[in-house]
Amino acid sequence: MTEHSKPHHTRHPRLRRVGHILGLIYILVTLLFGPIQALARWLGRQQLIQRYEQWVARFPPVVGLSVSLLSLSLLEFAKIAVLLSYHRFGVWAAVIVTLCAKASLGYFAHLTWHAARPKVIATYPWAARVDTWVGAQLAQIRGFRNQWMGYLNSRSWYPDVVYTITLLRKRAVGWADQIKRRLATHFS
Repeated sequence: MTEHSKPHHTRHPRLRRVGHILGLIYILVTLLFGPIQALARWLGRQQLIQRYEQWVARFPPVVGLSVSLLSLSLLEFAKIAVLLSYHRFGVWAAVIVTLCAKASLGYFAHLTWHAARPKVIATYPWAARVDTWVGAQLAQIRGFRNQWMGYLNSRSWYPDVVYTITLLRKRAVGWADQIKRRLATHFS
């Protein structure tokens, strides 16, 4: 049997395992994205984000749909970056790239669709059906996430983890403020 006639699943078993692990990590990040909704709410209050939403909302339906699909395709290209980062730097780099892509490009895609959605759904009935189906799938994922979060909340170590994350977030905000002040004094 030649290399090309072997079934695909036996050619590169290590790469297949890594793909499964990265896919699982991506799903877990998607499931756990809920706990960082505070970041999304904070970003939603920022003037730049609000202007972007208003700008996209003024687009005609076809342009809004196109921009939404483009932002979603950028998120799909991020998956290629995850694989490349694994290949070049290892699993931890792939995990970090996954988290960064989900938090940045995922938020951008969600924001874009949220702004364009009313006009697109009103204009294209098929888009309304797809949106309803995706909403149902997301509701199932959220139900699973809520069950998982309930399990985590019942663990004795969970409050310590929440406290540590809150402390790290406060320190990150402090560091960002310090960098802003230094940059402002440097450039003024």
